Order: sequence, then C-alpha cells, then structure tokens
Amino acid sequence: MNLSVIGLGKLGLCTALCFANAGFKVWGVDLNINLIEKIKKGISPFYEPELEDFLKKAKNFFVSSDHKEAVKNSDVVFIIVPTPSKQDGSFSNDFILKVFDEIGPILKSLNRFVVIDVVSTVMPGAGESELIPYLEKVSEKKVGKNLGYVYNPEFIAIGSVIRDFLNPDIVLIGESDKRSGDIIESIYKKVCRNNPYIARTYIINAEIAKLSINCFCTMKISFANYLSQLLDEIPGASAKEVTSIIGKDSRIGTKYISPGLGFGGPCFPRDNQAFIRFAKRYNKEAKLQEAVIEINRTQLNMAIEKISKEIKRKNPDVIVALLGLAYKPYTYLTEESQQLEIAKNLAKNKNIKLLKVYDPLVKENYGWINCNSLEECVKDADIIAVLTPYPEFVNVEKWKNFIKPNAKIINFWS
Repeated sequence: MNLSVIGLGKLGLCTALCFANAGFKVWGVDLNINLIEKIKKGISPFYEPELEDFLKKAKNFFVSSDHKEAVKNSDVVFIIVPTPSKQDGSFSNDFILKVFDEIGPILKSLNRFVVIDVVSTVMPGAGESELIPYLEKVSEKKVGKNLGYVYNPEFIAIGSVIRDFLNPDIVLIGESDKRSGDIIESIYKKVCRNNPYIARTYIINAEIAKLSINCFCTMKISFANYLSQLLDEIPGASAKEVTSIIGKDSRIGTKYISPGLGFGGPCFPRDNQAFIRFAKRYNKEAKLQEAVIEINRTQLNMAIEKISKEIKRKNPDVIVALLGLAYKPYTYLTEESQQLEIAKNLAKNKNIKLLKVYDPLVKENYGWINCNSLEECVKDADIIAVLTPYPEFVNVEKWKNFIKPNAKIINFWS
C-alpha cells in the first residue's frame, strides 16, 4: 500500500518516517514551505530523538505542499493536523475540515477505495456528527461503502515519539467499517516492532478512549503529587517510597505514580479540559478531572513556596540555580510547563542576586542567565532546584562535588 501523511509537525513527520522505514511508499504534505525545504535537504525541522537518523535513511519518502499528487497515489491518507482548544475547552476541527476541502475533489475523481485516517485528537462524537458528513459532502462518496474512515489517535510522548510509535502498548482503531479497520491493522502490524494490543471499535468509543486514557494518566500524577503535599510535613514519611510501593500493585502499575512537579505539555492539560467539556454536554460533572486540575495547580504553588522559603532563609544576595525549563526531558517544549512558570516567578523575586538556569534544549529567557552546562549552573549557587527530571539532574550524587558546601538542593523528583 501507498500512504500519505498530511501535517508534518512533531507527530506527523515522525509517523511518516516510521511508515517509510517500514517499507511503505509515503507522501508527506505540509503547507509550510520552509519546513518542506528543510526536509528535502535532510535537515530535521525540530528536535526529536532518532528523527535525524530516520530522515537520513528514509527511502520512498516524498514531501510536498501539494495534496493532489499525494492523495492520488495513496491507499490511506493519515491526517495529523492541529485541533486547537477553543475557549470552552473543546477542540476545534477547523484544520481537519480544511484538509477535507483540499482532498474532497481528489477523492471524488478516484475510482477506488481510500481510507481517511484521522490521527488528530477530536472531541467524542466529532466523527459521526461533523467530520464524516463533511467528508461525504466534499468527496461525494459514502463512508463505509466506497470510502473508508478511521479515527486512529496515537499515544506518544514528545521526546520519545519514534520509540513510542514503534513500540505502542495499544493501537486504537475506531472504524467506519471492517474493511477500513483491516487495512489500518495490517499497516501497524508491519510497522510496530512489538506486538501491541490492537483495539478495534466503533468511532465514538475510540474518541472517548483517547481522552480517557490521558485523563487517567494525569489522575495518577495528581494523586502522587497530592500524597507529596500531604506527607511533606510528616516526620519520616516519604511520598517517593509510598508511591513506589503503590506502583508494585498490578492493579495500579508504576507509570505516572511518582511525586514530582505537575503535568504540563501540549496534551495532558487540554485533554482534561476537553473531558470536562464532554461531560457537560451531557449534563454531567467531571468532578474527578476538576480535582486533578486543581491539585496540579496547587503543586505549582507548593514548589514556588518551597523555593521562596529557602531564599528568604538564606537572604540576602542569594544565587539560585534551576535545572530544567521544559515540561519533561528530551524536548524543547515549554507549553504549560510548571518549570517555566517557577522560573518566571523567581525572576521577580527581589531577594535573588542572580538566577541561573540550565536546560539542554530550552533557551527561553525572562530575566535570568542561561548556562551552557550543569556544572556552570550549580557551581556557585546557594539554592539549587531540580525542576525537569533529566536523569543527570535527578542523580544529585553525580554533581554534588561541583557545589558549595552549604548549598541547599531541592530535588522535586526525589
């Protein structure tokens, strides 16, 4: 089969390259001309582990800003474009509908079955209520008869997109018909390096499952952070040890059940808001997700207060070092980053003589000094806060010999 991927952002480009490296002929389409030119030259347009290597060794991978050639040559069209959050927390389908406007007339001209695979996260019910009717209108074809439709969201994390894509726990396929589901399943069976569970279901179930999985992950994060808030003042109590024990229970599992800073990034915060909006559409309250969001807010405030107390105690002329600005390791993204918010808050603290920051991939600046190494950042600091859990940051013993004898270390991940 020949495939096309429309939208070559952080997920789209990695997806296209994974398909190409599995032996498929792949067309990548994006309207950003500068991005297209970089890819044609073999230059990664953004940082993501393994991306540069995959781009160099990719065969049968063609990029263009023209939808026509890609769709005409494709058996499956993967759509991976933004679905921005609206003011009420729900997701906008505008970019998906614009893609449908582009590909509809092309699909109309084809006398063969093509599957349209929407990877972008959408609201529950969007497929049946808006996307499929619009696709049928612009293509003049009937979904399930001479046109396929699949909702096929990914469960990847920025900083490990390629690894996660090739080794998923689950492949989620919300299918309009069995033929479409069979086609998508066969693609993933060829691409995945492991043997993931393939969940095939009706479209709305897949839409709900996507949001629910992310919301459940954040629930575990907030529960671990609530424990850290609760146990912080109890002598001998350790949230790290307690959550480690909890995670060994197979009903719970070790992932996302460790105290630290709150969740951030481009997915988790907005998916919680979208789930709350989804519940409101049916006159229900998503009280659990509201609590998850509130605990996440209080965790940020707790972290700022903890560092501020140490600054006040060591005042005057305090030098503060912060390790990490990104919301998680191995990414340059600071969207909804509690780490960045902590740094911004401390930049306003008049009791700080010097605020130093080191992040391997982020160089944003709101009034601090960006350092070029961990050693440079911590060596003369009075207070050092480990914000982003890079292994080399969290393993304090490896860099303790760089710091002043009386320096205070605040490791939010210990």
